Amino acid sequence: MREVTASIQGVEFTNAFAAASNTGSSMPALAAGVFCDRVANGSPNLKLGESRDDDDVVTMAEALSESGYDCSLWCDNVIFGAERNYDRGFDDGRAGTPNWKKRAQKLVQQTGSDRLFNACRWAYFNVVGRIEERITTESNYYISADTHHQAVLASLEGTSGGQMHWIHYMDVHHPFEPPADYLESRSLNTDRSPSELAELSSQAIIQNRGEGTTDEDIEDIVQAYRAACEYLRDQLVSFIETLIDRNHYVPGHDIIVLTADHGEGFDRDRHGMLGHTPTPSFWDDLVHVPLVVSLPDWEPGTVDCQVSQIDLMPTVLQAAGAPVPSSVDGTAAARPTDLCRDHVFFTATGPYRTYHGVRSRSGWKLFSDRISDSESVELTGTDDEGADQDHERALLTRVDGDTESIEFECQLDANAHPSETRKRDRWLGLRRRLREDRGEIATRRFDEMLSDETVEQLEQLGYVDNIR
Repeated sequence: MREVTASIQGVEFTNAFAAASNTGSSMPALAAGVFCDRVANGSPNLKLGESRDDDDVVTMAEALSESGYDCSLWCDNVIFGAERNYDRGFDDGRAGTPNWKKRAQKLVQQTGSDRLFNACRWAYFNVVGRIEERITTESNYYISADTHHQAVLASLEGTSGGQMHWIHYMDVHHPFEPPADYLESRSLNTDRSPSELAELSSQAIIQNRGEGTTDEDIEDIVQAYRAACEYLRDQLVSFIETLIDRNHYVPGHDIIVLTADHGEGFDRDRHGMLGHTPTPSFWDDLVHVPLVVSLPDWEPGTVDCQVSQIDLMPTVLQAAGAPVPSSVDGTAAARPTDLCRDHVFFTATGPYRTYHGVRSRSGWKLFSDRISDSESVELTGTDDEGADQDHERALLTRVDGDTESIEFECQLDANAHPSETRKRDRWLGLRRRLREDRGEIATRRFDEMLSDETVEQLEQLGYVDNIR
């Protein structure tokens, strides 16, 4: 993020953490400053109410809109759009509108045929995708950063007054489809076209554990992911330079925040999964995210202490002169170091219950997660069936540099703790802190299942394995 930080003259937070490990659970913190269990409201579907009267939550866009800002949302991720009421406070842009590819995918999925779905997915990557690469510059499954940027720049022309533009990028989401020139400098184990590499990444992550995917394949998927990250970085730098040239962004006067709603996991031996869903889990690979903030009163620099995204919304609102709603779980920061926390917390909702975690500033972490042992594709089911196919556990881990190791593990509902004194003290201390701030390490099981609407939304994003 060094180039991006320099371009916006901002503060880079090198130890920033998302509030969750997937979009559905993470967006309530970014959009409304609340943990996702405030939105879950007794069910796992994570949908905002149609208004604050329904959920007593005020979104950032609503707060800014009421303070006189014109707010626009640019996104084609259905999870962060109108279908889950995340368009509240936005009156312009592209709010979670599915493109023709996702609409076509939805029609195929409605047939209920896994064979037809897999055949159509193969045809998209191997036939349609290759044709698109030859006849159009917009051949990716999701809308590219460049296309979003052109739309935002066009909308800014001739405007006046306060503007807030939220761009939700999908360039680094599977299927990983970086431009060919970003792959040319990378060494791959198998020579593949961009479309073939995108299909490989999609198939491996959809299957969650990457059944049939070799370690060499995963190495190639990682290269595609990193190339996609490089592409997005370059697009961000170019976009910000254009904003400055056209006087749409003035460092020291305006606000820019750059971050991600979650990370990505590629160590299936350690994580028990690939990607970031459907398993709720809080490995650093999944929750340690980039964060760069440029606020008018903040001097450029670097902050290395751990910070949480739960504090971003109130901090931005305070800097923009908008009232901070009482509904937020986070705290506004007047200075960069005010964001530093001894402990950061995580909350993610799975198909049956909500999972919690806590991380100390020294890198010790206590959290719960769920690993599905089913080998079949299942989108519906009962609680009893899920209990037989799921492995739920509580973990004590320790982060040392780029390595996170398991120090103790037990079944989620077991009354156990480490026998070694140092680890036992860490376990008990973190559990006590978690209970004081977020409650038990996992909630009771939900009374209802994922709704058909939520399953449909997840299917549109490719999450078709063991979602139930």
